[in-house]
Amino acid sequence: SWASAIYVNLAGVRNDAGNAGTYTASSAYYTVDTVHPWATITLADTALTAGETTPVTFRFNEPVNGFDASDINLSSANGTLGPLTPNANRTVWTATFTPRVNDNSWASAIYVNLAGVRDDAG
Repeated sequence: SWASAIYVNLAGVRNDAGNAGTYTASSAYYTVDTVHPWATITLADTALTAGETTPVTFRFNEPVNGFDASDINLSSANGTLGPLTPNANRTVWTATFTPRVNDNSWASAIYVNLAGVRDDAG
């Protein structure tokens, strides 16, 4: 985001008596949020065997609201994810991933749908 203000040159402004304005009027500084939430997903162990579990970390670039299990797509994950736990500032969420028993898939992935996730600016 960046900060800016609105300025008005009063020299061209006249009151009903025809007196020209002086100086410049300005608004307070305001910011425009130009950053949208994005996430990285990290598994502590990427080579699991049957019976193992691993922590999964969802790290956001800024605090987020509305992130929950419904935002996580496990259709290609070949396993299940335990409850999500956020850190205090809502930038890191963790859960435990458990692969399916007898699944020998070499290409598993976890996806996050960010459509319902909002930063503090909305």
